[in-house]
Amino acid sequence: MITYDSDLFTITTDSFTYQMKKDAYGRLLHLYHGSPIAGDASALLSYRDRGFSGSPYEAGTDRTYSYDYLPLEVSTAGEGDFRTPGIVIEQEDGTLSAAFRYESHRIYTGTEAVRGLPHASADDAECLEIKLTEELSKAELTLTYAAKGSSLVRGMRIKAGDRKITVRKALYSMDTLASDHDVIWFDGRHCSERNMKRDHIDTSALTCTSRRGATSHQMNNSFIICASDTTETHGEAVLLSLLWSGSFTFFAEKDQYGTMRCALGAGSEFFSYDLENDELVLPQLLMTYSAEGLGDLSVKNSRFVSDHIRRKLRGGLTNPVLLNNWEATYFDFNGEKLLQIAKEAKNLGCDLFVLDDGWFGHRNDDLSSLGDWYENREKLGMSLDELSARITEAGIAFGLWVEPEMISEDSDLYRAHPEWALAVPGKAPVRGRYQLVLDMSNPEVTDYLKKTLDDLITRGRLSYMKWDYNRFITDFHSSVTLPGRIEYDYIRGLYSVFEYLNERHPDLLIEGCSGGGGRFDLGLLYYTPQSWLSDDTDAIERIDIEFGSSYIYPVSSFGSHVSAVPNHQTHRTSPLFTRSSVAMIGSYGLELDPTKLSEGEKSVIRDEIKAYKELCPIIKDGDFYRLMHTPDAGCCLAVSQDRKDAVLIAVRRLSHGNPKDFHVRLRGLDEKAMYSVGDKVFSGSMLMNAGFLLPFTYSEDLEAVRVRIKAL
Repeated sequence: MITYDSDLFTITTDSFTYQMKKDAYGRLLHLYHGSPIAGDASALLSYRDRGFSGSPYEAGTDRTYSYDYLPLEVSTAGEGDFRTPGIVIEQEDGTLSAAFRYESHRIYTGTEAVRGLPHASADDAECLEIKLTEELSKAELTLTYAAKGSSLVRGMRIKAGDRKITVRKALYSMDTLASDHDVIWFDGRHCSERNMKRDHIDTSALTCTSRRGATSHQMNNSFIICASDTTETHGEAVLLSLLWSGSFTFFAEKDQYGTMRCALGAGSEFFSYDLENDELVLPQLLMTYSAEGLGDLSVKNSRFVSDHIRRKLRGGLTNPVLLNNWEATYFDFNGEKLLQIAKEAKNLGCDLFVLDDGWFGHRNDDLSSLGDWYENREKLGMSLDELSARITEAGIAFGLWVEPEMISEDSDLYRAHPEWALAVPGKAPVRGRYQLVLDMSNPEVTDYLKKTLDDLITRGRLSYMKWDYNRFITDFHSSVTLPGRIEYDYIRGLYSVFEYLNERHPDLLIEGCSGGGGRFDLGLLYYTPQSWLSDDTDAIERIDIEFGSSYIYPVSSFGSHVSAVPNHQTHRTSPLFTRSSVAMIGSYGLELDPTKLSEGEKSVIRDEIKAYKELCPIIKDGDFYRLMHTPDAGCCLAVSQDRKDAVLIAVRRLSHGNPKDFHVRLRGLDEKAMYSVGDKVFSGSMLMNAGFLLPFTYSEDLEAVRVRIKAL
C-alpha cells in the first residue's frame, strides 16, 4: 500500500516500510526503511543550531534547519549538504549546484516499461512517481518506486529544462539516522569472482567502483547494508543491486552526527552527460529487505529476480545440460571432430552441444578475426548450415560462442571500418587479449551486429548463443559520441542488440559471459537468463564463487560445468562425483572431451546427468540456503517452495588425521513435517533445530556428499 497524507509518503508491504516526507521548503527527506511501522517517522528528527551547518535561504533566521544533517531522499551538491552527494549537476555556466523541489506525484498500480533499459515487471506492484523541478535550470527529476513483497525498485529520470545542464553524477542515495551498520560487498579477480567482504561503516567513506565499462570481475554492483550483528539467520539487512552492466559507483559513509549515507548508481568519474532538450533515464535499483538475516535476504531477493527481472524464454531450452568444446579442443578441431564430440555428448544425456571460439574468419588463435562472424569452411570442412544440420540430426541442439562487442585489427571488419573501434586519435590503442572494443554507442555498429547475428542465428539454426566479452574499455573515445557519454551509451547500445535478438528469436537461449563472471549482473540477466559464472572450473574453488554469487542471484542463473582433471586452471585432481555435485549448484554442463572418457567415467556421468535432471526443478525453482562456508567445508541446501523436497550438497576440502564431525542446521523445511533422509526419518524440527550430521566417509580428499530429503 502507498499513501500520501500531510506531505508524508509511506510505502508499506507485509515485509517492510519505506517512508519519505516533503519538507516545508519542497525538498524530500528520507525518514525510514525497515520492518513495517505505523506513524510518522519524522518524530525521530531533531532540530537545533549545529554550528557551521548552513540553512536554506527560505528558513530565514531559523538556524536549526540544515540539509547538512537531515536524512535526504535526493542528495545534491550546492544545498548546504557537505556530505558526499548522490547527484551532481553542472549548470550551463559551470556552477555545480542543484536544488530540486517537489512539483507533483501520482500513485498507480503496475510497473511501466523502461524503454531501452532492463526493468522489473509486476502488474500488481504498488507504484509511486514523484516529480521535482530544479530551481535554476528548471530541469525535471522524476523518481519512481515500485513495491512488491520484500522488494522495492527505484527508478530515476532527469529531463533538461530551460537551459543546458551536465549530469556529472546520478546515484540513488539512502540516508539512515544514527546507526551501527556494516557494508558487505563482493570483490575478486578473473577466476575468483564475488568474494564476500564485510566492513563497518564509519566516518571514513568506503568507495567501490568499476571504471572498466563493465561491472567487472573485480567488483560486483550489488551491496548489502546490514546491522553489525546480522548473520545468516539473524538481523536486518538491505540488498542494493543495480540493473546495469556498465561502470558504476558506490559509497557508504557516516557523518559527524552518526547518520549513514550510502549511494549506488551508473557511471564512474569518467561519466559526464550533457542534457539539452532531452532526457537521461538511469538504470533501476533493486532494494530487498529482510529482518531475518542474510539467508532469508538472498532467498527473497532471488525469488523477486526470478519472477520479475530474469528473462523467461517463450519456449526452447531452459537450463539445458550442455557440453562446451572449449576445454576439450581449444582451437584444434574440424567439423568431423566436433560431430564425434556432439554425438558422444548426446549419448551421455546432454541436451545441447556448444561450439566455442575458433570457428569463424581464419581464427586459429586469439590474434585475429573478431568481427568476421562467418564460418571458416576450410577449417570446418563444411558450411555452418551443414554442421548444424548434422549435429541436430544426431538428436542434440546446437549453439555457438560469439564475442560481438570486440574487433581484431586482423579482420575484414576492421579493414573496412577502423573508425568503429574505440580509440583515441593520435594515440596507439590499448590492447586487451590482442583485441579492441567496438563502439557500441555508434548506431551503425549496433545495426551491423543486429543484422549479422540475426543471419548467423537463422543460418545456424541456433538454439543457444554464448555471448562473451573478454576485455574492458580503456580508450573512451568514439567517432560519434562525446567521451563523457560513452560509459552510458555503450551499454544502451548493447542492450538494444539483445532486445532485437530476443524479439526476433524468442526461443533462443543467450548465455552471458565475460571471461567467466566479469559481467554478471541483473542488467544482463534481464536479457540473458543465465551467465557463465567463472572461467575457474575447479570444483573446490568454484563452490566459493557459487556461494558468494548466491547472496545476489538465483542459482538457476549460474552456468556451472564439470571439467576434466587435472583441472586446466588449478591443476587439481578432484573426484568426479565432487565435480558433478558442485556443478549441480547452477545450470549443469560439461567442459571436457567425452571421447576421451573411460567407459566407467561415461557411466558415472550418465547417472549424474539423470540425477541432475531429477533435481533441477528443486535447484532451479526452489530456495537456496548456505548452511556452512568455512576453510574446511562448504554445505548448501536447495528446498522446493512447498517445503516437501530438498537436496543437500556438501564438500569437505582436505582430509585430516582423526577428523572432526560436521553438523549443520537445515533451513526452509516444515518443522511439523517428517522427512526421509536416505534410509532414516527425521522431523523437520530435529533437522532445523538440533541439526544434521553430514555423512562424510573421510576416505579421500575433496569428498562430496549429496543427500535427498523428502517429506513423508
